[in-house]
Amino acid sequence: MKANLIAIFLILFTSASMTAAATPYKPYYPGAHYSAQPQAKAETPATILKAGITKLTAFIKSGKAANNAQAMHYLQTEIMPYFDFAYMTRWAAGPAWRHMDTSQRARMQTELTEAFLTTLAQKLTTYSNQQIRYFTPRGRSGDEVMVSAWIMQPNGPPTKLDFRFYKSKQGWKIFDVKAGGNSAVVYYRNQFKNLFRYPNQARYQH
Repeated sequence: MKANLIAIFLILFTSASMTAAATPYKPYYPGAHYSAQPQAKAETPATILKAGITKLTAFIKSGKAANNAQAMHYLQTEIMPYFDFAYMTRWAAGPAWRHMDTSQRARMQTELTEAFLTTLAQKLTTYSNQQIRYFTPRGRSGDEVMVSAWIMQPNGPPTKLDFRFYKSKQGWKIFDVKAGGNSAVVYYRNQFKNLFRYPNQARYQH
């Protein structure tokens, strides 16, 4: 069976190496957020998620996704603004973030972002047209909510996905995604944890 849309979207997150039991570490301080175009006040996490998936589906159906350069350009300009990769990187870094210098933080964010977008661009053409069901957002606080979506599979149970949003200065942004209870930021933390040793010895070289 071909990968469905959001499974492609989360290909890095559903790796067997992801640890589901861990809880993402909340950043020590907010810092600067990814700067994207301001969102209309009426937009909610639910409408933002649905709009993003609709745009991505239309691009795939246009046939342009088969061209890797065009796919990367589209993802960088149209899909990337839905995420806050800077905020996601701080969560993925965990306690180590406090002990990383500016260049180390920037490099970690660049590598996380490039890995995500590159893998997504490579997998876009495997999408097939499954139905997607959206559920009512659940809020942990006034500034953080989760939106669930189920990918309906014709020959099996649905793929269950949770998108975590927080309200940044630029509007609602995705900073974590869970597939089957597995957190994206926990996956990335496991990937990067051997690159940095804290509190005093950094292995994440320039």
